Amino acid sequence: GALLQRPALQQRLVHALGTMPLVLVCATAGFGKTSALTQAIEHLQTSPDGTAVAWIGCDEGDTPLQLFSCLVAALEPFDLPWRAAPDSLISAALSGNGSEEAQRKALRAMVTELINALDAADVAHGVIMVDDLHRIDHPAVFQFLDLLLERFTPRWTMAIASRHDPPIALARYRARGEIAEFRLDDLRFDAAQARM
Repeated sequence: GALLQRPALQQRLVHALGTMPLVLVCATAGFGKTSALTQAIEHLQTSPDGTAVAWIGCDEGDTPLQLFSCLVAALEPFDLPWRAAPDSLISAALSGNGSEEAQRKALRAMVTELINALDAADVAHGVIMVDDLHRIDHPAVFQFLDLLLERFTPRWTMAIASRHDPPIALARYRARGEIAEFRLDDLRFDAAQARM
């Protein structure tokens, strides 16, 4: 069926996706998180400046390497100028000795390379959309996201849709004014919308 147009919510989401480093849409199942983000992103993509969008859907058991691989694939249409081939970073991470220090080093290398590539990308603005983040419970995935957000380039926004707060440094992003949050009260239909 057709999606109900919600111009006030869409306007706020479009503004946040175009100006904030991090946008978190957090609500229980059935509140239209993905639908609201889809409409806002479609609006950004059809605007005169256009917006590059890399959309990732999370699955249970995803690891940082899987997330990185999906992100590389989602960013492929934008021809990012990688300094090191993403495949070689993945191979290096897989061939590590398995120690925590080796894993942290591989994670940092992937994040550094990704930040450099995003920063040098030939796009006016981009959005990395991480959908259904609540499905992931691997702690290193959240370390990867935190490392990425710490050094995120201003021309990109990370949008996260989740049923609960992800275990990333939300308090730090709030204190810095680097996050826009949309929750149940923002997504809930008002009386007029519910009658449609």
